[in-house]
Amino acid sequence: MKRKEKSQAEKMFLKANGKITLRAIAKELKVHSMTVGRWKKEDKWADKLKNMKEAPPKTAVRPRGSVRKKVARNKALEIYMTAGGNITNKDLAKRAGVSAATISKWKEMDRWEQELMKGTSVGQEGEVDIGELVAPDQIVQINRRIDNLLSREYLTASEVADLAIAKSDLLEAILTYMDIVREVGEIETGS
Repeated sequence: MKRKEKSQAEKMFLKANGKITLRAIAKELKVHSMTVGRWKKEDKWADKLKNMKEAPPKTAVRPRGSVRKKVARNKALEIYMTAGGNITNKDLAKRAGVSAATISKWKEMDRWEQELMKGTSVGQEGEVDIGELVAPDQIVQINRRIDNLLSREYLTASEVADLAIAKSDLLEAILTYMDIVREVGEIETGS
């Protein structure tokens, strides 16, 4: 097999964004077009081209080392929070320009789930601050957030435990609220 020609053929195909005929590549490299066709199929040039097109765009000035990681980490966290945690590590990694394993490590180290839950009145330890619950719509909002997290494809064991505690606290908040309603005699809607 002609390794040098095979490598050159692939580079030509990818550089032209697939808009070059196999015959043109073969003519340039002085090999048979059937050989180029076989190389294309064996080495999955079409898949490589697709992956190149889906890769995040490269910037003219690219931050280096830890600065680049910090930028990517912040971007990933922002995307995660905006999505309400309802995004896969793979999708998040693609958008932030890092690996899914890196996203998983960051999520665990920085406790993204707990940060996300803080925004819905569920504390860092997964406890609900019942004093802040003044209306049923707030209870519903917390419950929806918890249900959304539980519907995700993957949660770590600690996230599942935190969510279980939050569900228990939510039930306690509902019961407390209902007791208050019975005593006061009317439901405050918060609107």
